[in-house]
Amino acid sequence: MRKNWKIRKPDAVLQEKLSKEMGMSLSLAGLLVNRNITTSLAAENFLNAGLSYLHNADLLPDIEKAAKRIHEALHNNEKVLIFSDYDADGITALAILKNAFRRLGLAHEHYLPHRIKEGYGLSRNFIEHAKDKKADLVITLDCGISNFAEIEDLNRLNIDTIVVDHHEPKEDKLPPAYAIIDPKRRDAQYPYRDLAGVGLSYKLASYLLSNNLEEELDLACIGTVADVVSLSGENRIIVKQGLKKINNGNVRLGLKSLLEVAGIKDKEITTEYISYILGPRLNACGRIDSPDAALDLLLCESEEKARELARGLHLKNQERQRIEGKIMEEALDMLLGRGEIDFNNERVIVLHQDGWHQGVLGIVAAKLADKFHRPTVVISCNDKVGRGSARSIANFHLFESLVKCQQYLQNFGGHKHAAGLSILRKDIEDFKKSINRIARETLSPEDLIPSLDIDMELKLEDLSPELIEEIALLAPFGQDNAQPLFVSSGLKIKSKPDILGRDTLKFWVSDGKNVYPAVGFGMGDYFELVNSAQTVDLAYRLSLDTWQGNNQPQLEIADIK
Repeated sequence: MRKNWKIRKPDAVLQEKLSKEMGMSLSLAGLLVNRNITTSLAAENFLNAGLSYLHNADLLPDIEKAAKRIHEALHNNEKVLIFSDYDADGITALAILKNAFRRLGLAHEHYLPHRIKEGYGLSRNFIEHAKDKKADLVITLDCGISNFAEIEDLNRLNIDTIVVDHHEPKEDKLPPAYAIIDPKRRDAQYPYRDLAGVGLSYKLASYLLSNNLEEELDLACIGTVADVVSLSGENRIIVKQGLKKINNGNVRLGLKSLLEVAGIKDKEITTEYISYILGPRLNACGRIDSPDAALDLLLCESEEKARELARGLHLKNQERQRIEGKIMEEALDMLLGRGEIDFNNERVIVLHQDGWHQGVLGIVAAKLADKFHRPTVVISCNDKVGRGSARSIANFHLFESLVKCQQYLQNFGGHKHAAGLSILRKDIEDFKKSINRIARETLSPEDLIPSLDIDMELKLEDLSPELIEEIALLAPFGQDNAQPLFVSSGLKIKSKPDILGRDTLKFWVSDGKNVYPAVGFGMGDYFELVNSAQTVDLAYRLSLDTWQGNNQPQLEIADIK
């Protein structure tokens, strides 16, 4: 699919001012200005991202009220249940709070729901479980903000509920819980609203113990990256400091075993390794079975047991990949083979099929949204009811769009980029029409063309190991802080292109004076274009080719014209 190249125009005045004030290169100053970091104070905060820049937890809504209720439960020896979501964000959030409660001396039990049998959030099963356990206090992590009926049921049982959630409240309404810690509440005064569920758990644990809990930053980092939230503000601090902890070698047993079984124990761990290797393994068991093994791994204190659990997660991930691959194949056949969507008139992909495994629908939706650059909803039907996952693109707020067609939904929840829903089979077609009508009003034809936000034009003579070192200062990279993209135009092809392993395209380019390798991962389809061209324009990221000790700058291709 062709891409629009959007090359940012540098603000030369701001760029030069920041460069002088900070004693940095014009290139680094320009990259910061592109990220709306325009003052020396903001630049210092961004580049340092130290724990001292975290906001005071007492600014979170209801946190003081929640803490008092938790201490009351400790004092009165009450029965406390923690309910958490089954994904990597929820599991890491649960591990952090359990560790904090142990340090407090607060006896508690936890409950991780089964994705397929119980679905997302509080369920009837859990209400009965809490009743049987004679619970006095329930704490929800990474869920709860949309569980109005279930929290009312807990209230009727005289069970207090503390909701710790980062999802959007429905129409700004809040469930009848004892306390609700959610920075997305309309009345919230908290300066940063994009914490993941694990970030909120970390803040609550820190508040309870009056300690910044540096030992928990590895878990907070992994859950934050795995949940694909914005890597700005506090999330950037959590991830940067968490990666530092992971890479200093002082890793908890469970993570150490997971790094080993994944074959990356000797690598410097980055957000990419979390997104594509660690996160999927922690998510895998909850996607296709019970999530308990992932929690057990994070809390494990036996090397032998940790190795066993890590191997189990690795195998579950391979099984997840097989299931996902089959559904992806069927979905592509529906779209491209059978033409079940009219791409000229439908701006949202809505697919449904009987018996699709619900645990991998989110991954399939994300891959389809990326491939076709359209919001995508993938639904698995069972008898009369379907459960689905949705993923979006820029300029289409998924949660707000679902609110507008909620008359066709049984339940839903999520945020701008991702959501989950349940729907009656008979309402799927009306839902499809409704969300497409909203998309036609919201998305322009241009929005449906993927774009590359390019930071600046560079000449090959500008490339150097020093520039790559400066770019590394902007890490960690992820949502809302992408690795910088550059463009160089009119480059001469200096070698016949090669196709290497895993569909990798490689060739050499020159400006007539400087020669550099260009590598396109998964870009084998561009072979003929490069092979027949004399010159190309490249959009690329800069990296170091360290193969056999080269340490030479290379161009990691994002697109070719």
